[in-house]
Amino acid sequence: MKKHQSFIILFFAFLFLAVGFDLFLSFAIKKDNNLTTKIILESDYENLKREYEGLLEKVNMENTVEEEYVVSKVILHDPYVFFDEITILKGKEENIEVGDIVYDEEGFIGTVSLVDKHHSTVKLVTNKDTQLSVRINNSYGILQRENDAVAVTSITSKEPIQKGDMVYTSSFSVIGLELPVGTVTEVESNGIEQKVKVQTAVDIPNLNYVLIRKKNSHV
Repeated sequence: MKKHQSFIILFFAFLFLAVGFDLFLSFAIKKDNNLTTKIILESDYENLKREYEGLLEKVNMENTVEEEYVVSKVILHDPYVFFDEITILKGKEENIEVGDIVYDEEGFIGTVSLVDKHHSTVKLVTNKDTQLSVRINNSYGILQRENDAVAVTSITSKEPIQKGDMVYTSSFSVIGLELPVGTVTEVESNGIEQKVKVQTAVDIPNLNYVLIRKKNSHV
């Protein structure tokens, strides 16, 4: 009987210690979560930086001595402003500034619109307020979002535009350089003016990492 009671006491003592240890471990992990996350993200950053350098070289967009860029993870894609903005894990501490250009190996994503200490907001090319000068072949127009589609209007040339033609940011835009924006998916013409719909080059819903280029750097 005494042996049985001793076993019960030892069992509950062990159970108490086990639960206590789990609670302590949970607290320790929670307390150290930021450090763990930072270590993982920094590792991701170095790996992704090397990957991006290779990708940029393939599309002839490698950095020059004058150019400064930062690779960042996308940390928030708010469903309420899904095609308007994203939040990235780089900010003032990494010298990110409003107006910096955001893109990836596929093309132009948007520009930095708000900067905090450790994160920034990016205004996407699909933002409802976008008014971006773009080039299609030898024609220029204004890219903007219309309802759920991206379109180019106010096209200056009567030169025919066809489905599949590439759309680039214009050197006349605030971007100041040409980056792929997407491809023409539909062309409307009334004989006087052309209007085209565009499929963005970047898969915005599935963005995980982006490249930020300083607005005053050179390509």
